[in-house]
Amino acid sequence: MAFELIPVADELWVAGQSGGDEIGEFNGKVIAIAMRDTDPLSASQPEDASTGHTEGLLGWGTTYFLVCDSNQGSPVWVAKESVTSHRLGGGAS
Repeated sequence: MAFELIPVADELWVAGQSGGDEIGEFNGKVIAIAMRDTDPLSASQPEDASTGHTEGLLGWGTTYFLVCDSNQGSPVWVAKESVTSHRLGGGAS
């Protein structure tokens, strides 16, 4: 499955806990968003009965955030389900 990568121009900060892997807690600035096999504008549409799902930022499908966290060795990909808080603007969550 292909991913659509979207750079993040504004400051979006997220925090959360990525369970079941080596990431654990994270807190940092999002530098990219990846959505699997999606048209980002379709996120606001209801679930498509023919495919059984719609993807996007509003709760459907698979969306990942590339987060720069100073406590990690390098930027980490986290699933949107792992994000527990977010904010726009100049600082960590």
